[in-house]
Order: sequence, then structure tokens, then C-alpha cells
Amino acid sequence: MLRPITPQSIGTTDFFRNTAFLSTLADLLLPLENPRVIFHACSCGAEPLSFAAIWRERHGGPITIHATDIEPQFLSMAKNITHERVTESDRELVTFLTPRDMVTFRTDEPYDAVICMNALCYLSEDKQRLAIQGFCKCTRHYLCITAASPSLLRQELRRNGFRPQWKSWVRIYYGWRERLSLRHRKPWKLPIIPMLVPAWRYSGTSIFAR
Repeated sequence: MLRPITPQSIGTTDFFRNTAFLSTLADLLLPLENPRVIFHACSCGAEPLSFAAIWRERHGGPITIHATDIEPQFLSMAKNITHERVTESDRELVTFLTPRDMVTFRTDEPYDAVICMNALCYLSEDKQRLAIQGFCKCTRHYLCITAASPSLLRQELRRNGFRPQWKSWVRIYYGWRERLSLRHRKPWKLPIIPMLVPAWRYSGTSIFAR
């Protein structure tokens, strides 16, 4: 696990952190022409780079992959991190944007998939709501969110016409290995049995479609 640290943030991430999630998202996007994807709170970039590698391995066509984080230092680190499975061609698929706050991020050109994994739990519920509302406005097809307030997530996604995407959801759930716990005391932890999560159809899944 990679844990880059600044005085303000810890950017926990890893290469191929949840391969089932990244592979399923790639499969869902393959039928689209020139899909656009953005990773929010990407830390030092391991997960968008992993997605780029999986996209290439699945023989995906042209794609736009953007990634950003609120921490400039994390984005600087993204230029230098390496992994044996990530090629230079994979790296060229990913454009790291200037630092962006996921709560206030807006764009005039929507994305086919917006990804914010394991980051919203560090925000107040008011800021989570603002972030999710912003994500919904700029998402055409797939919104990928984990570790948010379960009831809030269900409320906002339903309001905006998103529904859980069940493709490979069990593999994805258990793919969050570091989040699984027998003691479900923190908002980002997952119980061994998915149905024990409050509003589990929303907080127990990771990909939502409309």
C-alpha cells in the first residue's frame, strides 16, 4: 500500500488496489466510443495508471483518462511512480490535471465515468453531499463511489437517477481487502457480510449507472 503524506493529507492508494473494480469498469466502458473518465482524489496516481494498464490489456480503443487531487505534492509524485505492469504507453493515456477540490469541481464537458474511491469518508456529510451532487452533474453513464455516508449516498444517487450496477459486485466488494473488518466501527470499513452494511445496495457496491 502506498501512503504519501503531506502536512494536510495522507493519500492512501496502491497499484491494482481492486483489480475486479478496475476490470469491471473497463468492461462497461469498452462499448462506448472515445469514453472520458476522471479519477478524483487520485493521490499519487497509482489507480488511474492501473486502470490505463487494464484498458490496454483489454484492447480498449481511444480513451481520455483524467486524474486529479487536491494535493499538489501528490500530483508531482505521480510523474515518477512506477510499476512493472504499467508501461510508458499506459502512462501516456493518463493526463494529470492541476490540483482540484472534489467538492467544488465542475466541468462543462461531462465524463462517461467519474471515480472517487475511499475519499469521501474524510469529509463532513455536508461536503459529501456537495461533492456527490457535483459528480452527478458531470457524469453521463457510470459514477463510482465508495466509503461515503450510506444514507446520504442512497438519497443523492436515487434523486439523480443512478442505480447500483451489479456486474461482478461480489468480487469488487471483497476486492477491497484492506477495508474488510469483523468490527464495522469506521465509516470506510466493510463487514464480512455485505448485507450488514447500512443501505447496503448503495454502500456495499461501487459502481452506479444511469
